[in-house]
Amino acid sequence: MRLAIARHAKARHESPTGTDADRPLKKRGHLQSEILGAHFAQLDAPPGIVLSSPYLRARETAEHIWSALDQESQIDDRLAADRTIDDYLDVISDLVGCEHAVVIGHNPLIAQLVAVLLHGPAAPTLQHETARVVSVDLSDPREPLGNADIAYSFRPDA
Repeated sequence: MRLAIARHAKARHESPTGTDADRPLKKRGHLQSEILGAHFAQLDAPPGIVLSSPYLRARETAEHIWSALDQESQIDDRLAADRTIDDYLDVISDLVGCEHAVVIGHNPLIAQLVAVLLHGPAAPTLQHETARVVSVDLSDPREPLGNADIAYSFRPDA
């Protein structure tokens, strides 16, 4: 299984409601998201599923990708910024049978996810910038810890 792990695009520091969950993308973030959508759409084997955190900045990132792939929106509450790495791993295990998927979430959980998939539970967390996609190949999504190989990394120049 190929899994593309993406952090939401560049977002505003404030929200209209004052809550973190409602922070929208900046203009730059929308441009980054459009580029991500085009990136996934041009792949020989585009992702069959794109899952997003329910937080506004992640949903807005995903909307550009869903549009480019002609997919319906799919929100997974377990990808929210206030969840745990175990929640993120549960999302991965539910993707058994999917050939190519994208998950869109938040730091530090996205960075931790990449680290534990590549190096196991004791792995140090690496840097994961906004709009960064790290694609990994998993032989078994049910036993992902330390069993992934990096396929590629991509970040829009916007």
